[in-house]
Amino acid sequence: MRRLLMISAVLLGLSSAAGADSIYEFPEDEDEANFIANEVIATFYHELGHAFIDVLALPVLGKEEDAADTLSVILMNDIWQEDAAAEILTSDATSYALLASQPGRFDDEQIFADEHSLDIQRYYNVVCLFYGANPEARAQLAQDLELPADRAERCPDEYALASESWYAMLDGTEPGPGNHGLEMAPGQEGVPLADLLADEVASLNESFGLPEVITVVVADCGEPNAFYDPEQRSITMCNEYAENLQDMWEAE
Repeated sequence: MRRLLMISAVLLGLSSAAGADSIYEFPEDEDEANFIANEVIATFYHELGHAFIDVLALPVLGKEEDAADTLSVILMNDIWQEDAAAEILTSDATSYALLASQPGRFDDEQIFADEHSLDIQRYYNVVCLFYGANPEARAQLAQDLELPADRAERCPDEYALASESWYAMLDGTEPGPGNHGLEMAPGQEGVPLADLLADEVASLNESFGLPEVITVVVADCGEPNAFYDPEQRSITMCNEYAENLQDMWEAE
């Protein structure tokens, strides 16, 4: 399992790379930079959920977005050591709380018709699942993140069902002959966001193999976004997404 994520010269590097539209530079403040890096990782795991569902033709009972959120928490729990996993989850939950608290967020009725659950629902769902994976070690975290006691009682069963269901669907995705993996798009070396994701790609390829290659791209998108493209078999993490996370942090 992987150790605590620390902002280093890799994340603070300023070098450019061919093929990158622009270079997002992590802020110098370590807490702020860790929040952004952690949430990029959590969101990358979410988009990987969409990729799995697509390339493996997985059935989804309910919202696909909720299923992707669930996989993100499972990977946090299974890939990272306890302190690092808790930091990533806390950043993920914080991002939902910050979104939910934005003025006028609920004035547009379109938010209620969106394919995603409401930000505050996503907040409590990810906190519940993470707590449920290891309730003895995470009781204080659940209290700090204000998980209601009546929901907390159900979280171990919720996590067990979610983990068993995802891993049942991922049976046969072990690395090996005939299976492919994730690949970083070429020409992104030295780009801090891409270097961060390259570590995730290497780690995930140790656990999963896929019938199709999934390419991971860092690019300018014209909006704060991260998405899986089923036609290109690619996960794109937008520079504007990291910039928006930075703006959210600095607005608080």
